[in-house]
Amino acid sequence: MPPSSFVNSVITSSPSSTGATTTATTLFRSSLALGWTPRRSLASSILLLQPLNISAARQSSQLTSTSGMTSPTFSTATTTPATFVSSDAGGRPVMTRNNTGKFVAPAGGGGSGSSSCFRNSWRARFFGSFTHHYKQRSMSISSVSKVGPLFAESNIGDSSASSSSNGSSSSNFSTPEAPSRYFSASSSSTNNEITSATPTTSTGSGRSGSKLSSIRAQAAIQLLPSYIADARAVTKYSPISSPEGALQLSVAENQLCELPIRGMIGIVEGGNYVVEGGEAGGSIAEEKREMTLTDVLSQLASSKYPRPSDTGAENASAGNVFQRDMIYYQPTQGVPSVRRAMANYLQSLLLPSNTQSSSSRKFIPDNIILGAGCNAVLENLCMCLANPGDAALIPTPYYASFEFDLSARAGCHIVPVNTFNHHPDGRTVPSSWSEPIAPEFYYPNRSSLDAAYQRAQMETGRPPRILLLSHPNNPLGICYPPRVVQECIDWCREKEVHLVSDEIYAGSVYRKERTLGEERGQPTFVSVMDLGSRSCDASHNGLGLGPYIHLVYALSKDFALSGLRVGVTYTENEEILLPLQKLNDMCQISSQTQLLVERMMCADAIMDGGDERGSNDDVDSSQKFFDVYMKVNNENIRARCDKLHSFLEDVGIPSLPADSGLFVWMDLREFLPPLADGASEASESIESKEARERHLYLLLMKKYGLLFTPGMSMRSERAGFFRFVFTAASEEEFDLGLVRLRKAVEEMRNR
Repeated sequence: MPPSSFVNSVITSSPSSTGATTTATTLFRSSLALGWTPRRSLASSILLLQPLNISAARQSSQLTSTSGMTSPTFSTATTTPATFVSSDAGGRPVMTRNNTGKFVAPAGGGGSGSSSCFRNSWRARFFGSFTHHYKQRSMSISSVSKVGPLFAESNIGDSSASSSSNGSSSSNFSTPEAPSRYFSASSSSTNNEITSATPTTSTGSGRSGSKLSSIRAQAAIQLLPSYIADARAVTKYSPISSPEGALQLSVAENQLCELPIRGMIGIVEGGNYVVEGGEAGGSIAEEKREMTLTDVLSQLASSKYPRPSDTGAENASAGNVFQRDMIYYQPTQGVPSVRRAMANYLQSLLLPSNTQSSSSRKFIPDNIILGAGCNAVLENLCMCLANPGDAALIPTPYYASFEFDLSARAGCHIVPVNTFNHHPDGRTVPSSWSEPIAPEFYYPNRSSLDAAYQRAQMETGRPPRILLLSHPNNPLGICYPPRVVQECIDWCREKEVHLVSDEIYAGSVYRKERTLGEERGQPTFVSVMDLGSRSCDASHNGLGLGPYIHLVYALSKDFALSGLRVGVTYTENEEILLPLQKLNDMCQISSQTQLLVERMMCADAIMDGGDERGSNDDVDSSQKFFDVYMKVNNENIRARCDKLHSFLEDVGIPSLPADSGLFVWMDLREFLPPLADGASEASESIESKEARERHLYLLLMKKYGLLFTPGMSMRSERAGFFRFVFTAASEEEFDLGLVRLRKAVEEMRNR
């Protein structure tokens, strides 16, 4: 497409335009605002987002209060003459900038409808279409001469943009760019509602009260749960320097990964034996010492063999740990060979060979995005699926940092999906701590999803865009039954809501079959990828998920590799693939880490065959390393969990029967301060819940040296529940934690 044609496709002169020539200064400003920067083609898509944020932040008069929330507001003044129009690949309008310099939603794009058939965000379509055009044209001075001073300072921040030209207030696209958790709970709330409080540093002009930092910087701190500050302030346990310090049992890390991998004495990589204590291609060491995870990573990181994808190829070369092409720019979505290795791994993990869908459904490597951790890829995915202020539904309780991940920059409005009052059989939650709450009370269903859907419409003025499932669930430590997951899939497809399944603990399911209820004997975990692919047309490529089902995953939990920062997004929504790749430019994984991951995914384990002579004839190298590691790791997690469950039963603390993850959901309501006269758990306000739970949280932390994750930080519907991360400690520290918890229970019961 010629440059002038490209500009004409996105620029429309307003009726008030006089056709004045563009000065060099305005041209430079316009080119920057449009993302036209020399030598930075990958960054251009990111720069396109900048005017959206800056224009909202500069609109001082747009800081209007709604439900206790003060934040920048977008407006759909659809009758205001537009001076900037972007369109997607199909020529449909995506976003407009009016004559005041504000971005506004196109007709039908800000409410329940959308200019996208898949209801993706206008951000995704905006720079997706722009990048498509950008690749096909070269920049020239004459091609932007029609832009005019659209992005000049004087054109941004006019308060008149808050109303349409006929004077009526615009509400169809009234969205807070600032996230929905500057959380201060409403005292009148009883159902886990979330409201937003005004950042204390903002001024009437909409600018920061400090010259040293922005409102966004200060607001980011307010998004963090308050318990994190408490945890950072306390003295941590050390057997030597602080033996009375608090034991860290709230961070979801797995120290069991430091144990030897039983029976594994080496790895096969690059077609050769690489054994602990020996050289590459050498014989097996006589001692046959069992390797640990760090042993494996150290061997693979220092390997001089060609990368697995190059083995046998003409250009394969050995001799250097750091390969020549690794010093240059890498594909933003990940090196192709690493994505192929990840696709094979996900196929094995999420689509077991005994399922109907596994034979015909395959992960598509080109639909995989590799980014720096699960939170980074989740944030990018939400930016492509939802517009600022759109609602994201999350069943409670949920991982506390979801609120930061979805709100800080993606600008989603979090709506908890409360489930206690929506039991399919009409049962009510037990009113006393002496009666444990059964797992099924935590399952989302159509009733609870419909209630959250309606609430989202009331709070945002339009339908929600995302349902985020944590499956296996963090913090509950359980998997949703297949029937529950299928109900969520069906509901999302009917409502055209994007289902994002966070399956970061999929490889940490240590009880493979259900032992209770109607699902007894059924698989504990069935992936959304598996269930979603079963119900689609067989003519679709890949898994056949359709445009509304998405996956996020990472190596941080199953492999305990949170330090490597390896996250994965998988989607078959073709409309957001290119935007995801471009957003990933700011959170790519280093080339060295990608090579290490590829080697690990492709490596085979060398298992000890029992021959003490050290001969290669007695070893078994037929199993993938990740299969061997996960089997041993799950055995270790299950043994630790069984020990904890046995202890909790002994001291009389109710808990959910955990089957996955690294934690147990404990019920400590017995030890909460008493309720006010006449109050009940069901009618208790959030302020009362948080105050009572915080009292117990601080008591456990400061007096007994036990640092658990408080349930109210995870939007629990009842106060007094805590997440116990039983893998976050060594064996010695774990045993000490049980001693301290027993003491706490005995003393609190006798007080």
